[in-house]
Amino acid sequence: MTNLCKICMAREGEWERATLVEHIRVAHGDEPASVEQVYPELREEVFAAESESEPTDTGPESGTPTETPSEELLDSSYGKKWFLIGVGGAGNNLLDAILLRRETLSENNERRARIWEGGLAGYGALNTNVSELEQTYYAQEENDYSRNDLLPNCIIGSGRHDYAGAGYRWDIGKQLMEADFEGDADPFRERWDMRTDHIKDSQAVMFVHSVTKGTGCGATPVLAEKLRTEVLADETIVPKPLFSSVVIPSEGTEYSEYGGRAKVNGVVGLARTSRAVDAIIPFDNNRLENVQADIRPRIDRLEEYNPPQYTEINRPLVAFLEAFTMSSVPQFLDRDATMSIMGDVFDPADSFRPVEDKYQLNPDVSFTPAVILAPVLGRSRANSIDRSKLEILVRNALFQNKLAEFDPTTAWGGTFLAYGPPEKMDDVSEFVADGTLTEIISGEEFLDAGNVSGIETIDVHVKQLVTPDLDDVHLWGTLWNPKMPSLSDMYDQAQRLKQEGSTEQAENVREEWDAVEALFSSLGRENMG
Repeated sequence: MTNLCKICMAREGEWERATLVEHIRVAHGDEPASVEQVYPELREEVFAAESESEPTDTGPESGTPTETPSEELLDSSYGKKWFLIGVGGAGNNLLDAILLRRETLSENNERRARIWEGGLAGYGALNTNVSELEQTYYAQEENDYSRNDLLPNCIIGSGRHDYAGAGYRWDIGKQLMEADFEGDADPFRERWDMRTDHIKDSQAVMFVHSVTKGTGCGATPVLAEKLRTEVLADETIVPKPLFSSVVIPSEGTEYSEYGGRAKVNGVVGLARTSRAVDAIIPFDNNRLENVQADIRPRIDRLEEYNPPQYTEINRPLVAFLEAFTMSSVPQFLDRDATMSIMGDVFDPADSFRPVEDKYQLNPDVSFTPAVILAPVLGRSRANSIDRSKLEILVRNALFQNKLAEFDPTTAWGGTFLAYGPPEKMDDVSEFVADGTLTEIISGEEFLDAGNVSGIETIDVHVKQLVTPDLDDVHLWGTLWNPKMPSLSDMYDQAQRLKQEGSTEQAENVREEWDAVEALFSSLGRENMG
């Protein structure tokens, strides 16, 4: 039988070299991630003559002097991409990881530091557990807060509990957040260190949190609703986009330790959050732990502030959010700096607006749930980009480095951003312009856009950026409403409790079931209008 290269699908007679190892070394030596994924048994032989060390950042730590942005523009929060709010322990840790990434880039004179300098309109940390807050970079170094400072500035439910957390009870997290708004109370203006003018100035608000514990799961939906009604009530016509970045625990960690509670919390948390925000980005811990080293960016001192279980999984998550932030940065910089990032301006709403009107019209449903955005981030180290290399990059993003478990052939479509240095993006730009990249992503092996019943189409939107600060081409993407095994497993657990349970927990689930059904019945393209 003729040998076949499983990376590029070229047959033996088409190889430039006689053996498979030689072919891989010549044709794919600049794609170590693909070689390791497809031919792990040949990796050592293929790269025997090369150094084993590989960079583990999303770009070079070159030490190039930072181009100084306009101070007036960077000091202003107006039009910057995100206002970030970390809720609960997981959210606080992720906010720390983002701030430490920004600090790492700045300390190393990386020009990419301006991605976060120009991308953050503001940020804040909230929790029901003061001990967790005390251990954060946000409290210790960003704000130099004592415990007495944290109580008014960062605590949920001030004066209404012992500040020891919600104990995996989402209903307690919900009640404590509601208590902050009783009567005419407004903690946004009266207590918390989050300026409402900075929230209004941002392009979008991003909540980062877990949905399987008590605080992130219970408090975030109330917080999002109150932010919409209390802070953004004067906005008209097009409301400010609200996003939720949600961490889903791995099977075998929280699930094993706490039985079905984490699963039930996850279902309820996602459903309740979907009432209050426009888009939810679920990150699967299992996938974050197993993504390849090439999308684990350098974050100095992360181990000082993130618990061991978060240190590595937060790196690719930060890389994804950094790419999401990047494209809106140029408008805040002086002209010279602006020229360093060129291409399509990719606004937050571009990630979910195109799919909002694809939901089925149902007069009996009280709300349209948030769009689920399945996250992917791929990287190609190839010296030049042709169609074959582009296909490998798409495979790397959609399968090897997807940040949540999902089936791309069930998605309603998606939005993608290709970015990299000018010498490589010259080739990529042609493939974007003539529709080749869209055709590849839409193909049977990936989104299988031709396999759809009904009148609605599977739309794929591709943007591009030229980013001289990077060495390699990356593909960032969000896929709309695919089927996700981890969410389905959580749903099944919650449904059994709802149908058979006679406890207070079961009754809490039943009270939220309309929201659960609205969200989970939208996953999978058969549910498009």
